[in-house]
Amino acid sequence: MRNLFIPAVIAAAIYFSATVSGQNLIHVDDNTAIPGSTVDVTVRLNNLSPVQGYQCALSWNSNIFTFNQVTTTGLDIEAELAPFQVEFFTSTNDDQFSPGIGWAACAAIFDFSPPFGGQVLNPGIDVSIALFQFLTTPDNALVGSCSEITPVNTMGHPVIQNVLTIGGISNIPELEAGNICFIDSAAFIRGDSNDDGSLNLADAIFLIGYFFGGGNQPPCRSAANTNGDAVVDIGDVIFVINHQFLEGPQPSAPYPTCGADPAGEAGIGCEIYSHCP
Repeated sequence: MRNLFIPAVIAAAIYFSATVSGQNLIHVDDNTAIPGSTVDVTVRLNNLSPVQGYQCALSWNSNIFTFNQVTTTGLDIEAELAPFQVEFFTSTNDDQFSPGIGWAACAAIFDFSPPFGGQVLNPGIDVSIALFQFLTTPDNALVGSCSEITPVNTMGHPVIQNVLTIGGISNIPELEAGNICFIDSAAFIRGDSNDDGSLNLADAIFLIGYFFGGGNQPPCRSAANTNGDAVVDIGDVIFVINHQFLEGPQPSAPYPTCGADPAGEAGIGCEIYSHCP
């Protein structure tokens, strides 16, 4: 699917009056995934000067990854701009840009609407500026392999480069790819301690029985670790009750759908979970 990118082109005409090269860096974090799960890919920025906006473009192996969404929600950039915000954000994508190659781009402007206050992203290191989410193909042959998500300046119709706007001038940063490595780990739903396919009061009762009544051990310890602190204890029971009845926070990923432990091989383990494909 290809979304309209016209506003970004208009913004480019306003802001990008010339182009220079610099030692700023756009780089992609490494991550792990299990085949068939979603994977978050964080794009980070090292900038030596205040930045007014950016364009970011990535490519990937479309036989392995399918674009899902891109956002700035919950990233460092929101905290760095506070009390202001990203005033303009748009994206475009083409999962079959060419055979075996997918592509997506996004653009952000920090001071787009009146009253114009001149807000900028101050110089920083490893500031997360965009989160791309992909679906991965459910092919277990991927386990043990890695595939790159690569910033690119040569794709798009028209071509959309990775660009930083600094003092009204387009700056072309250095680029660095990230690797997504596939691990052999059972998919699960966090909070589903009793492995019945959903998170509810029965999971709290199951854990109480395990801790105090000689009940069965959770078949997937990662699923029982509802609060995501890498320990299965009474805190997980309290978390379930707070979430279900007291408007407490929901469990972290993977929730509410099946997925991999974000901790990858460093997680606490999931030997058996029967309610994910």
